[in-house]
Amino acid sequence: METYLGTWQVAPSDGFWTDQNLADSEKVLSSAVRNGIAGFDTAQSYGRGRAEQTLAKILRRFPDKAHSFRIDTKIMPGTKPAGDVLKVSIDRLKPFSIDCLYLHWPRSGFDNLGYLRELEKLRQQGLFRKLGVCNMPLSMLIDLVGSGLKIDRIQRPVSLLWIRDLEETRVFCRENGIGLAAYSPAGMGLLSGKYRSASDLKDARKDLFCFDERCIKPYNDLLDLIEKTAKNNGLSCIDVARMWTESTNPDIIILGARTTRQLEENLGSGPKLNPGELSELSAAASVLDKAGRDVCENIFSYNW
Repeated sequence: METYLGTWQVAPSDGFWTDQNLADSEKVLSSAVRNGIAGFDTAQSYGRGRAEQTLAKILRRFPDKAHSFRIDTKIMPGTKPAGDVLKVSIDRLKPFSIDCLYLHWPRSGFDNLGYLRELEKLRQQGLFRKLGVCNMPLSMLIDLVGSGLKIDRIQRPVSLLWIRDLEETRVFCRENGIGLAAYSPAGMGLLSGKYRSASDLKDARKDLFCFDERCIKPYNDLLDLIEKTAKNNGLSCIDVARMWTESTNPDIIILGARTTRQLEENLGSGPKLNPGELSELSAAASVLDKAGRDVCENIFSYNW
């Protein structure tokens, strides 16, 4: 399992992380490199381009490590030629190359397969190494693979907050040679225990499914269990959440941090959770998932 740092939180993005300080983000990126992280996940839409630009700016300060960096980015499907869209990210990330390029959010009523085939042609030209999909439902991934298209990796949320179709996705990926990249192991910070209700938040996280009246009780029950498990093991809630995600054995785990202190917490170590504790946490997550099935199809309430 490889550890990457995500850059979604580098700058405000579509109502998320609205109070993020760019100077803090730069410090986090620098600290990540100094702590041995070489993999970075970004996207063209994060911060309307600021994430890609800031990532490249900071990484250029470490020329002695440049050969070891692995940078993944994502582009949205649309009507513009895929090559023109990709060029925007290539220019922002110079001089670094793109390891994995993801189709960020497959769209309903859009020829996602056709767009991915355009991207495959660009890969064959050497513009990036691997082709991936992000936030794609399993049913759509199965159809893509059935069409003969080679997908190298899928990126999806993997946390106690969101386990929908996780086991089925893991099995399918293993059987078809697809890597699994797990993002938001801390549930966008919601598994820290700091946010018990929507009123505790000032950004778009307040609209997430867990604050729906049908989900709020199992969500808080899950937080109670995380806190209890953390206390019993001398860990933080973030430690417990991350360790649970690690126990699912993704190929890549993508950490998020808005400050160097949060990064240090994400990189922390401690006693491993035992199978009984992991099973109890999974059971609580399943109760939340069951409650959320009538609320939304994915963690951001996008309906396919």
